[in-house]
Amino acid sequence: MRLLARVGTAIAGTVLAAAAVSISSTGVANADTVVEDPSSYLVGDTVYFSYGNMANCAIRPNGDVGCDITSGTMNWNGFQVGNISIDLPFLPAHPAFGPLGQHGRPGSLQLSGGRPAPGTAYGSDASITYAGVTCVGSGFRAEVSCSSKGHSFSFGFTSGYN
Repeated sequence: MRLLARVGTAIAGTVLAAAAVSISSTGVANADTVVEDPSSYLVGDTVYFSYGNMANCAIRPNGDVGCDITSGTMNWNGFQVGNISIDLPFLPAHPAFGPLGQHGRPGSLQLSGGRPAPGTAYGSDASITYAGVTCVGSGFRAEVSCSSKGHSFSFGFTSGYN
């Protein structure tokens, strides 16, 4: 009985610790953001997009969002992870493991803003919104940010989640 109580306490503590994480780096579209039509990215009822050589992402019709990080990893609570998702409203963004770990489709249509104007180094941002999820690819910060269900994540030049 004591072992069961310890396991229950450990699980509850882990869930509370995960819920308490509040590293925020939510991407916000700027005035030069190219807003993409999600219907161009639909495969069945799911939006699939890629961002540069950084990510393959998916937005499901129930508001779940996840990205596979294709150019390296991101730090999540001290662990290097290759994907990040938001799929439960009571949990912050988190990695998925095993067969649930893959989100995007390699070769998906690119989410990309405009090309840099003459004399500038960076193009405009691009955003897509579908099923209550908004994802932004930032040309300036070389970053992908998504928000859904009261949580967000970003990776690239900066990384964060909540």
